[in-house]
Amino acid sequence: MRFLIEYKDFKNKEESHRSLNLLQTFLNEHSIGSYHGKTFECILIRFINNPPLKKKYKKRLLYGDIAELEIAAAFNDNRSLNIEDFKTAIDKVEEAIKFVKTIEIKSKLDFYENELLDSFLSCLKVAPRTNEELKTYGKNKKEIDQLNLEKLINCSIKQSMDNPRQLTKRLRSISISSPLEEVDPDYSFIYTEIFSNLLRKAEVMLPGYDHIFINLADTMLLAKQEIAPQDRGKYTYATLNTEQFGKSNEQNRSQMMLKSVSAALRYISEFEHLEKEKIEKVIKRVEEEGKDLTLTYFSKRNSKYLAEVIYQVPTSHLIKASFKLKVTDLNTNAVSVVKIDDIDLYWCPYTLGSITLKKDSVVIKGRNSYRAELSRKADKLPDEYNFNFKDIFS
Repeated sequence: MRFLIEYKDFKNKEESHRSLNLLQTFLNEHSIGSYHGKTFECILIRFINNPPLKKKYKKRLLYGDIAELEIAAAFNDNRSLNIEDFKTAIDKVEEAIKFVKTIEIKSKLDFYENELLDSFLSCLKVAPRTNEELKTYGKNKKEIDQLNLEKLINCSIKQSMDNPRQLTKRLRSISISSPLEEVDPDYSFIYTEIFSNLLRKAEVMLPGYDHIFINLADTMLLAKQEIAPQDRGKYTYATLNTEQFGKSNEQNRSQMMLKSVSAALRYISEFEHLEKEKIEKVIKRVEEEGKDLTLTYFSKRNSKYLAEVIYQVPTSHLIKASFKLKVTDLNTNAVSVVKIDDIDLYWCPYTLGSITLKKDSVVIKGRNSYRAELSRKADKLPDEYNFNFKDIFS
């Protein structure tokens, strides 16, 4: 269980309150990690200051698992830490907890009110009681917030470990975030593109989402400061020694990034019960072939030919990738490669929309949409590429 504390003053339109921000930190320090039923994972309390006479206070289910409540209270100073406003708000929390069970839901209520109240009343024993104590607690807010979020993420990971879900969606892509500002070569970009392609081609399945976020930092505490709603994707984490990374040569940097990304993928494959064999096979290929391995964008086969659009990931997102057409004569095993074009990886789906094998040629067409046409026009790229088999093998 966690708390979100919000503030809204209808007189001066302020929506931030320093003492209430600290109250959220305090409540979560003592509530995250405890289970109080499956109906609500969070209680959002929005304190209303100077409400209009006819104000209707919200009391509803938000996003399927958040209990949203609006509570009226009188506050003095939203810009400075003060024990009076802190106490005013904390006295209202018990009232809010008791209101939770009155929220209309479609399913049967599973909410342990008494246990949550007992936990809340117990934490009051260590709550700040004076302005000096409040300010002392406030000095540690950043560190406590970091620990709170790490604890929340660890709880989510444990829940995934203990409750395996069916793998229902094919992985679409991954993204890698690191605390480093890489320019060229940008290894976060390189391995994002490589693993997105290979994991997608391996048809790795995920439980209810199609994207994996990889967050890297010097410690797992710092890495576990990002979380996303499940419908957007799932975060996984690993460490990367940024000081050592900055001092290393390009080859070692590449190896360090690969090691961290691989660790993050193995981590999520463990707690989300993913298809480990597929993921390990992809990792092994990247380890063996390196960052300059050749990737297949898409391919087409008939009884005579196998046509593949291939490319290598450039060292930066600012550099276009060189796409090539590789054609294999299935009767003679003869292979020929011809260049298609230099295309920005982000926009390439607009140019490389489909591939067709005709009697005498390979045709690669761009997507048929207004946005795709604008993209091709801006980059001075054709609507289609036509390659004759005779010319390819000449």
